[in-house]
Amino acid sequence: MTRTHFAAALAVALGFSIVSCARQSPAPAPSDRQASAGVAVEGVPASLDARRGQSGPVTEARLSVELRTISVGGRLQPRNRVAHEVIADGYILSVDVREGQRVSRGQKLFAIDKDELTGRYRPVVVSSRIDGTVSAVGVREKDEVKAGQSAVTVVGAGGYTLEATVSDKDAFKLAVGQAVEGRTTDGRKVTGRLSYRSLEPDYQTGLFSLVLDFPEGREAHVGEYLLLELPVDRTEGVFVPHELVIRRYGSYYLWLVNVENLLEAREVSPGPVFGERVLIARGLAPGERYLTEPTGREREGQSHGGR
Repeated sequence: MTRTHFAAALAVALGFSIVSCARQSPAPAPSDRQASAGVAVEGVPASLDARRGQSGPVTEARLSVELRTISVGGRLQPRNRVAHEVIADGYILSVDVREGQRVSRGQKLFAIDKDELTGRYRPVVVSSRIDGTVSAVGVREKDEVKAGQSAVTVVGAGGYTLEATVSDKDAFKLAVGQAVEGRTTDGRKVTGRLSYRSLEPDYQTGLFSLVLDFPEGREAHVGEYLLLELPVDRTEGVFVPHELVIRRYGSYYLWLVNVENLLEAREVSPGPVFGERVLIARGLAPGERYLTEPTGREREGQSHGGR
């Protein structure tokens, strides 16, 4: 081998050796900043797989009003309902109406043939005392009847009533005349008003009586069951969806975005829950911003990214 060939071979061998050493050299250790990235501040609720800049949208805290309600229910009854009774012993001479028939005040419903040992009398006619619809007929022609027996029931127009009871804790928070809203079992909304609240309770149960009035219409029908939510307390404050409040280490936190657009795990004091929202009694002021869709990767001091 010539000197020229030997020098070339030596250079190639040295090159392979250098490349091999470079490939086998260990990677440099991460810096302190890299090692600390993604580690939560002790005591602050956060996930262990956080990444900077990944957080959800925000909203501004505002004052609003929530109402605490109580649930009552009952069946709609006709506001006017008259059960016409037999007014003398005898026999039914005629029945002049049928169920479902519309009648006017003064219209003949049935007649009684009063027949006693002392002689015959002119038939006794019973007429409707109200305008309405015949809801029940309890007698037939030639039936023997006694005074006081129910014969024909007429349901008047003019809407419905619903009777309910409430505890003494809530009775005096309800005002006669206030608007009420109920729903039927299939979800139809019916509006009305509170027309009566008893001044005294039933001393056996301690419950106060209510009467609620509803207009006649297609929204509801006599006999239907209504469930009502009656407002009894009014609370003003800052409310947030209750799932945004995180409990860790015996305290409650909410993710805020401060004026520098950095995330802050703020300790808050939650108050009463109203449906899906909770009152923040302390720790969140009107105008402050908070995360509405946390991802679980938030970190204290993390940049929010301006969203």
